[in-house]
Amino acid sequence: MKFTKKIAFASASLALTLATPAALLTQNVAFAKTTTVKQATKVKVTKKTTPFYHKDGSKFTKKKPYVYGGWKSTVAYKNTSYNVVKTVTIKGAKYYYIGNDAYLKASDVKVTATKTVKSSSTSSAKKASTSSSKSSSKKTSSTSSSSKSSSKKTSSTSSSTSSSSSSKKTVTQIQVTKKTTPFYHKDGSKFTKKSPYVYQGWKSTVAYKGTKYKVSKTITIKGSKYYYIGNSAYLKASAVKVIASK
Repeated sequence: MKFTKKIAFASASLALTLATPAALLTQNVAFAKTTTVKQATKVKVTKKTTPFYHKDGSKFTKKKPYVYGGWKSTVAYKNTSYNVVKTVTIKGAKYYYIGNDAYLKASDVKVTATKTVKSSSTSSAKKASTSSSKSSSKKTSSTSSSSKSSSKKTSSTSSSTSSSSSSKKTVTQIQVTKKTTPFYHKDGSKFTKKSPYVYQGWKSTVAYKGTKYKVSKTITIKGSKYYYIGNSAYLKASAVKVIASK
């Protein structure tokens, strides 16, 4: 009788021992957390003069100055405002990209306008998983499915690559082809003599033939294509030609 009890107790202990690892097995489960952050959209120069920088952190020089619409300079002047396309880090320091391959150092300007954008981050949590004698057969089945899924992914990746290679290029630089062409606002209205387009002391309502501009983005305004050249100004696609793209 005692022997029988010992066998029963031993069996129960063995069953508990086998069940315990299954309960302790865990796997990481990722979940997304959305937060909001502020991004600079406009800055103003706070120093008497501050250099224009290239994307590698080097300064524009007198031999190769920053050129915009016929205006040339190696520096920006105090109280001049610039629209910010994006914020970047160059050699550990923060810079603001103002378009046309030029950057301003964050320590030389102050932010005068911002916008709130959503940012997603992923964290991981542990989720308990179970294991049983049937798991090996399930694994075999899932391996087979995984192989099929893999081949499908390879196929879709191949299609995606082919599709992406045939996609349209992004315009990065344009040149004015007409004698003069108006500067436009984002609503499609033209700059006026009373409120002209102003850039570093240079004022005008039009861009001149042969002048080149860096393009930040291409948009459609009232059914027509326009190129955004920075500082709240747009040029109509029909009045320019594309000279660079990526």
